[in-house]
Amino acid sequence: MLAIQRSGLRKLTLTASLAAIYTVFRAIPISSLIGISGSITAAGMIAPVLGILLEPAYGIVAVFTGTMVASLFPWNPLKFYGLDFLPGALNVALVSLAVRGRRTEATLMFLVMIGLFFINPYTSIFVGTALLSPPIPYLWMHLAALMILVSPLSKGLAVRIGSHRYAMGKGALKFWPVIFVAYPIERTILVVGATLICATLLSLLRPSVVEESLEVTNTVATSGVLSAAGPDEP
Repeated sequence: MLAIQRSGLRKLTLTASLAAIYTVFRAIPISSLIGISGSITAAGMIAPVLGILLEPAYGIVAVFTGTMVASLFPWNPLKFYGLDFLPGALNVALVSLAVRGRRTEATLMFLVMIGLFFINPYTSIFVGTALLSPPIPYLWMHLAALMILVSPLSKGLAVRIGSHRYAMGKGALKFWPVIFVAYPIERTILVVGATLICATLLSLLRPSVVEESLEVTNTVATSGVLSAAGPDEP
């Protein structure tokens, strides 16, 4: 009972701390919105950290809290009728599910989001025709991300995060600029920033916070392997 209480308190404390950090990044503009006043913020840089360290429900709470508090800054008001937290919340939830081995749920969430986008009557499915270029799906990068999510590349993320202390940061820093060379500038900034922040924080926190956050995932994975091996096998 005491262990459960301590675990709950740790999750709440971590959620509050990360909500405060998310607030700071949410208040930093990096690019202007097109069509309406406002800015795209640096919140996307810290979102992967929340997804790795927090379970989906706690991550959503942290994003919601951070978004609401950051909206109190005069240069960062809410723009979408209070629903401004949804992109960040979905981002964190998706990362959290994928890292914890719940790839089916993450994939279904991704498909639902893409489906809702396509059925929106105001959605432009293809872009580029007005520029005398081949019609390219507006969600081309989301579709590429979906392929990665359902591929073997997304398996065992918790184990890899826990075992590769420095390789993850170096590898990401090496390849991200190449992968995102054709993407809009603000997304490149978000990705590079997220990579730098994630690699640094995970390297510093891994001995304690990260391993505890992923402890349940690793335990379940280990139990599944032992069950498959059978009681008489090592």
